[in-house]
Order: sequence, then C-alpha cells, then structure tokens
Amino acid sequence: MIFIRLSLLVSALLFSCFSYAETSIWQVSNGKNTLYLGGTFHMLKPSDYPLPIEFENVYKKVNWLVFETDMDQLSSPEFQQKFLASMTLPTGQILADHLSAEAYAELIRYAANNQMDTAQLQRFKPQMIALIITLEELKKYGLTAEGVDNYFGNKAKADSKMVTKLESIDDQIRYISTMGANNESGLILQTIEDMEELPKVLNAMTTAWRSGDDNGLFENGIKPMLEDYPKIYQSLLVERNNNWMGKIEKLLAHPEEKFILVGALHLIGQDGLLQQLKNRGYQVQQY
Repeated sequence: MIFIRLSLLVSALLFSCFSYAETSIWQVSNGKNTLYLGGTFHMLKPSDYPLPIEFENVYKKVNWLVFETDMDQLSSPEFQQKFLASMTLPTGQILADHLSAEAYAELIRYAANNQMDTAQLQRFKPQMIALIITLEELKKYGLTAEGVDNYFGNKAKADSKMVTKLESIDDQIRYISTMGANNESGLILQTIEDMEELPKVLNAMTTAWRSGDDNGLFENGIKPMLEDYPKIYQSLLVERNNNWMGKIEKLLAHPEEKFILVGALHLIGQDGLLQQLKNRGYQVQQY
C-alpha cells in the first residue's frame, strides 16, 4: 500500500543513534559549492531519539535548512482545515458510494476487528481511510513521536536558522488527496492487505536505513510501488522530484551550504534526486 511503500508521507523508519555505518545523507557539489541531502521519515518511536549523530553534525555545519514544505504551516489550523476539507466527501455522498462491494465489505470486516467506527468514516474519501488505517497500525508499533522533519524544523526555528521549502502546503494536500484516484477500491484493499506485512516491511526498511543501503530501500520501497502503483509512483515521487530539481540546482548555485531534508524514497532509484543530480554532472557521495 502506498502509505507503507512510500513511507515518505506517513510512515517511518526505526534507526539507531549508535550506528557507525553510512547514513541516508549525501553530499552534493558543483565543484565550488556544497549542499547536503538527507533522507527522512515523518514518524518515529520515542526511543529513536537522539537521532544518528551524522544528522546532528550536518545540522551544526549549516545555517540554512530546506524542507519539502513549510513546517510551521503544517501544524497550523489553516493547514488542518484545508487538509480535512480536501479529504471530506461532498455533501450527500458517503464512503460506500466510492467503493466496490468487495472493498467496502473488506473495510467493514477490518473495522470490526480493529474497533473502528465505520459510521464516523462515511464522510471521508477513501484516501483518508487508507491514511487513518496506516497511521493507527503504525501507532500500534510505537511510532508516535515526531519525525526527522519536525524535529529539525523546530530546532532550526529555535536556533534562528534560515528555513525554506521546495513546495507549498497546497501542493502536498493535492498530491495526497488525489492519490490513487479512479482506483479507490484497489487502494483500500491493498492497504488492508499490507497491514499484515507491516512488521516485516518496517524491519526491512529499518535495516536498509541504518546501513545507508539505498538498494534495500529500493527493493522494499520503490520496487513495490513500480509494480503495484505506477501512476502513484509517477505523481508522488517522479513528478515532485522533477519539480524540485530546478530549485535544488538554484540552491546549489548559491555559495552557502544547506541541508535539504526530504522523504528518503525521493532520493533513490533511477528517478530519484541523487541519480538526477549525477546525470546533470554534479558530484554526489554518501556522507
């Protein structure tokens, strides 16, 4: 399911601050200027703090951080209202109207087994239901703390560092609320099916993350998306990566060092930011 496979938007990795292996941070240079690209996950376990020392070291080196979007706005009432509105069905419509009989029956079964009130879910779009299911399952495994992005966003604000973004909150809302459009039943069925594999997926992603293993992240994150959700892969990863590349190049042209923090799966694979930067002649090496 996209929220598990993508992990960039809603899932998280468990990593150890005591690891001495390579991490998901890369140094990018044009021969004169340097910036750092860090792969992040948006939910963590409380025990995952403090973060790996490499993240803290890069943070101390720079006075300019770049996030996917405006971290302050993400926690604002305005964002929450916009997001909820985008995930709510039009008046007169209910969830059952947007799912096949099979998908709706499977959702009812899952809800009954997990103490979910389906009556309260009726006004939401299938995309929101998939998100709710995934987040609740992640909480069962202890992923309740803020992620890398929020952590450094708050830290940068307290330290009065410069903070900029790659896309607007409206962009993020649009990508999430339209995810899986025209295949909502498939999205719900796959979400429920993937919940059975959640411990295995988290463990595999954890191992890849802690060792800086981009091949492991590809096999457990990117490859399943390419096979099961090629359209979502294009909209949530490829399209956004392409939109970000011009902004990243402009940031690299500026002499001040920067720390860019984006979802880890945005970095890897043939369509990832790292490969695109290499293709354009930049020097890229793991930090």
